[in-house]
Amino acid sequence: MQTLEYPIQIFDTGNIFDFIAVGRPHHPKNPAFLILKKGKLIFTESLNSIKLGENCVALIDSRQVYELQEISENPEILVIAFAREYTEKLPLKINRLNAFVYFRNELVRNFCLEPKAFTRIWNNAELLQSMLENGDSSANREEIIRHLFSAAVYQFGDIISQHSNFSKNKVSRKQEITLQFLKNVGEHFLQEREVTWYAEKQFITSRHLSALLKEVTGKTAGQIIAAYVMKEAKALLSSTEKSMYEISMDLKFSDQYSFGHFFKKHSGESPAVYRRRFKN
Repeated sequence: MQTLEYPIQIFDTGNIFDFIAVGRPHHPKNPAFLILKKGKLIFTESLNSIKLGENCVALIDSRQVYELQEISENPEILVIAFAREYTEKLPLKINRLNAFVYFRNELVRNFCLEPKAFTRIWNNAELLQSMLENGDSSANREEIIRHLFSAAVYQFGDIISQHSNFSKNKVSRKQEITLQFLKNVGEHFLQEREVTWYAEKQFITSRHLSALLKEVTGKTAGQIIAAYVMKEAKALLSSTEKSMYEISMDLKFSDQYSFGHFFKKHSGESPAVYRRRFKN
């Protein structure tokens, strides 16, 4: 996984694995728009398993933990990776927020599209790729790149807006509480691990929250919070060179021994044994 040399970079079939790590949990270096024209892609995003096929798109959030499980041979794929700071400088009119904040606050971030809608997104991405790879010193090159990327942001914004308006009518009260809980955990699990804190955010009791989650997801609130911590721990162990002490501090444990106890309790093996799988 490489750091962007330019605030926008497009990865395709030829270099897709420079962006997507295979066989290990990891945080992408940058957020991105993933556009899959042909082929199949299966990956996990935190606790969610996502399957993409022909004419599908997804938003990649660099705060989430991803693990690529399957990718078909020779897919037609474009990934527009971008620096968060770049979107903050764009004069966009999306919910009066910068694009990064707008997209990361959405609960569902992958969609399959009708061919015509998908083709518009794909064609714009190809134009953007062409401009990025064209190293000429045209006076208007930067402006063209900025406008093509802004068009991609608006296209994804339209997809999310349409889906959100549609899904709001389909979500029950139980599902709404569940989705809000998952969103809250994704944002706060490092600082807050008490079920009561999450229940109070939605003005319900911790007992009611756990019972509802068990009914909808099959897991209690405590189990879901622990699963988020484990995903983050595995990403740090498999994809960084940080020491056990540093990882323990990043995950807000009191010391590395309490971290080791937690990890073994939830995985059946020590952090060191897990890490050794990924050493060459």
